[in-house]
Amino acid sequence: MSSLHILPVAVPESPLTFVKRSATFSYYGKLCKSLAHHAAKFVTENTDGVENELITTLQAFLEASHSDCMGDPSEKSCCWFTIRITKPNNAFDIPRWHQDGRMFQYDEGREAVARSKYALTILGPPTLLLPADSAVFETITNGEEKFLWWRGNEGKKSTEKDRDEAYDAMREWLSDEFRETDRVAVTKGDIVRFSWGRNDSPVHSEPQMLMDRVFMTVLHGSEAELRSMCEFRAVEFGKIYNE
Repeated sequence: MSSLHILPVAVPESPLTFVKRSATFSYYGKLCKSLAHHAAKFVTENTDGVENELITTLQAFLEASHSDCMGDPSEKSCCWFTIRITKPNNAFDIPRWHQDGRMFQYDEGREAVARSKYALTILGPPTLLLPADSAVFETITNGEEKFLWWRGNEGKKSTEKDRDEAYDAMREWLSDEFRETDRVAVTKGDIVRFSWGRNDSPVHSEPQMLMDRVFMTVLHGSEAELRSMCEFRAVEFGKIYNE
């Protein structure tokens, strides 16, 4: 399975035009039919979307990603599903180029299986993605070695302020380094699969937030894996969080 792929699936469009307020939906638990209904209600409350149309779109996204995900039914019976609804802001005027780290404790015997997150934008700009090639990965490694000085130096202690300043400096440096790098072509309605927790996981960033945006991601795993994720994040399995 490639680390970066756009699924050959057409997701039914929901004709959203604006966002009422910024909000976030998160769910960690069993993948069930009612999930799309709860999520659609959340989107409708915070946008000008139509609930029935959104149910169709969200269900298609969940089903397509689940079908594409590797594993037998028990190995992908659960999910982390999140929707981010945002008004324009300047938080990502400087891109936040990064790779996603490991999300949960792998089931025994499946440590080598490539795990993926699936992303879909239904309003506003899609996620920025760089090609999954050696030059991009080498630049990320060089940036980490240049700025994250405490890594591999157990004798050197870093404070939260030190780390924040280092990550901010690396963020600006990577923005300059990748300024002329070609981006992967992604359009609204594309379901993008990208791996996480691996050296070759794609480098990506949130886009510049110049307009309203509705963006969602899902990752699938076993119940044990999702419960380990809940424990790490201090959230309740099976609960919906609206912020």
